[in-house]
Amino acid sequence: MNEPARFRQAQQRRSRNAQEKIFEVSANLLKEKGPDEFTLKELSKLTGVSVGSIYYRFESKETLLIELQKKEYLQATKDIEARFVKLAETTSSLKEAIKQAGHEYAEHLQIYAPLIRAFMKLALNDKIVSEAGTRIYRTSQALYESLLLKFKDEIKRENPERVAHTCFKILNTSLARYLGFGSLEPITEGLSWEELLEEVTEVQTYYLCSPDHNA
Repeated sequence: MNEPARFRQAQQRRSRNAQEKIFEVSANLLKEKGPDEFTLKELSKLTGVSVGSIYYRFESKETLLIELQKKEYLQATKDIEARFVKLAETTSSLKEAIKQAGHEYAEHLQIYAPLIRAFMKLALNDKIVSEAGTRIYRTSQALYESLLLKFKDEIKRENPERVAHTCFKILNTSLARYLGFGSLEPITEGLSWEELLEEVTEVQTYYLCSPDHNA
């Protein structure tokens, strides 16, 4: 390799490293400050990358946060998909699927909660961010419902697809309220995280495994 080629390769490597550092620090800063107090000036100070260099890569703060969301939500999608692929291989009954799916989805949301809260706030005024949030929600919903419907014969109510959908809404709404998504403060109602999961599992199990008396 000649000298100019080695120089270009080293330059490209430094550029990639700088961009990864921008994303890493941006994620931490966004979790800590939220989108309103997130500034490129502070990002520059923390990364050692000049504001001008940040603007060279991203035309605005909003563009940077959209690209950060793409990166983080791609990883989040891979995470939730891997969890449910494993559950599909290991669960052997509806009741087990309800319990394990609830715990895996809850753990997934806990991991990404600080970023989800920040992006939900940003989504109020940004259609691109909002649509990305909707896509990962739909992915999680489809994975969850598909797992439950693997045990369709054990569901005692009519229209298994509809009741599986209802169960996901129960789970997601309960966890979202507890984690403070879309609100200023988490709504725990005096329950610990473990108690909440146990309660939601009991409700879902009763709902799916009890005959539909209106049928």
